[in-house]
Amino acid sequence: MFRSRYKERLPIHERSLEVNPQGSSPLFIIPAEIRNILFPTMLAEYTLPDPSREYPAHIQRPGHAGPRTMDVAFLRTCRRIYLETYHLPPQLASHVFWHAAPSGPPGLADLFPDIHGIEEEQLYFGKRLTQWQQSFITEIHLFTQMFWLDSSFERLCASDVLPKSIERLKITIRAGDWWWNEHEYPFFINPHRGGYLPEYMEDVARAERGEVIPWAKDGWGTGFQKLPELKELKIEFETFNSRNKELSNVVQRTLKWNFPMGKRGELRTQGTGMVVPSQWEKGIESFCVFTVQWKLAMDKQ
Repeated sequence: MFRSRYKERLPIHERSLEVNPQGSSPLFIIPAEIRNILFPTMLAEYTLPDPSREYPAHIQRPGHAGPRTMDVAFLRTCRRIYLETYHLPPQLASHVFWHAAPSGPPGLADLFPDIHGIEEEQLYFGKRLTQWQQSFITEIHLFTQMFWLDSSFERLCASDVLPKSIERLKITIRAGDWWWNEHEYPFFINPHRGGYLPEYMEDVARAERGEVIPWAKDGWGTGFQKLPELKELKIEFETFNSRNKELSNVVQRTLKWNFPMGKRGELRTQGTGMVVPSQWEKGIESFCVFTVQWKLAMDKQ
């Protein structure tokens, strides 16, 4: 949607062009404050109304039933409209990534066969978006399986792939993303050093004794500090409704996580981390989702 056909040319909004003020247009009689509300509404994303493009049932999630798009023809109406709205498509679009690719939309695994890779982001930000478009991206959303979160998330953050302008990050762990979920294995998630259930239980015991849990160099929770403008983190923890009480116990422990952000402080849940359980259904299956939010706090505890 944002692919540049003429990468060697200066973007329109950076050129010295004569712009008709459109003084006779009713649209520009409206105060700018109102237009700033109207234009984003006109460019709102929507799911393609094509049943043949729907995602398989096991991939669908609320708001993600199929590919999303927006109508950008409005930007070509005149130069003044373009100059007031050119930043909105990259700013308003849902920048969503699925890891590992086989757990995402059809065809994704063929494009990105490395289940531990970050090629989806590399292609998207390196080839499909220009630098000026990337500068307006302030939020991304990752659907991620646990093994990818443990092995690749920190590497993604440490790379130069993601835009430096990202302020908000959302991570969704779906019911099927948990370690060995098909065997109803106990839930566990460890941002300090990843690993398996024994390491998780060790760190739980250390936390209960009041000990400070050190951060491993490549622990996925250390990745956030490598995003220089990040201010807000939201993680969705999903499971089948039949296991919601079990997951609730794990999520309660996440409220004590404080993610290091270097000299900028920490990401903390204090005052913002209420666990918000919600439910949704797909066919005969029902799901429970716990949402936890962290915000940047300048003072370290």
